Amino acid sequence: MKYALIDIGSNSIRLNVYNKDNIQKEVFSKKYMAGLAGLVEDGKLSDKGIKKLMKVLSAQKMLLDYLPIDEIYVFASASLRNVDNGKDIVKKVKKELDLNIDLISEDDEAFYGAEGMKMAYDFDDYYTIDIGGGSTELCYLKNKEIKDMAFLKAGSLSLFRDYVQNTIPSVREYDEMINVIDKMLAENVSTYKCTKLVASGGTARALGNIFEELDNDDDKEYTIDDVKNYIYEMIDKNKKVIRTTVMVVPERLHSIVPGAIMLYRLLKYLGIEKVNVSKLGVREGYLKDKIIKE
Repeated sequence: MKYALIDIGSNSIRLNVYNKDNIQKEVFSKKYMAGLAGLVEDGKLSDKGIKKLMKVLSAQKMLLDYLPIDEIYVFASASLRNVDNGKDIVKKVKKELDLNIDLISEDDEAFYGAEGMKMAYDFDDYYTIDIGGGSTELCYLKNKEIKDMAFLKAGSLSLFRDYVQNTIPSVREYDEMINVIDKMLAENVSTYKCTKLVASGGTARALGNIFEELDNDDDKEYTIDDVKNYIYEMIDKNKKVIRTTVMVVPERLHSIVPGAIMLYRLLKYLGIEKVNVSKLGVREGYLKDKIIKE
């Protein structure tokens, strides 16, 4: 039995296909960098954004017609949750494409992300972080159970949209983002005696791939100093670092530094030195929950 899962994110829209007996490894994956968070105007997804979304979903549905799929799930997080016309867009997609979008809450997104990361790491006490394009979710787990959650209404692409004028932030823009993020953390996030952190989402994985290329090392861990130095080198226009970023994640050149700044301030605030990167996250956690409920 095969499941198709479409994840409508603020930065990318991804189609994954899984076998029921192994949801930890997709058998097919196709990502579209739609950048919906950058197409929000006056609190609403713009007409251009809606057209892009419909075009991508239409292409994904056509692709699924050629694949042996038993069940299709579609969910959207901050991409549609944080815009005033999100529910109208859900109705439009149902009417024109016959796809049912599950508009998940902040709580659900954090829960699914943590459940996905639990399948990848067998720690007892740790934080999970998912930095998306339009939001950031944080969980604290003790004895492998979620004890606390926190949500920040900012992600890599929304930070870029709101604070960065060119492609890479200036020093002034960096300082502005730090002030905003630190205020969000102080108002929304509690800290615990915990030394481990697992991260999922495009920013964390992209940084891991960049560091792997820069250091010629395939270790799935990196440190707060790695993140801090990367930010400084990008702002300083280090040619080698910029070239590597363009080579590894060209579609994230504009959003990777704001996302890295979010991760850096989170690590600093929580007192965490090392990042463990998970390949599993909200998609796998969502699918796990749906299969259990069948």
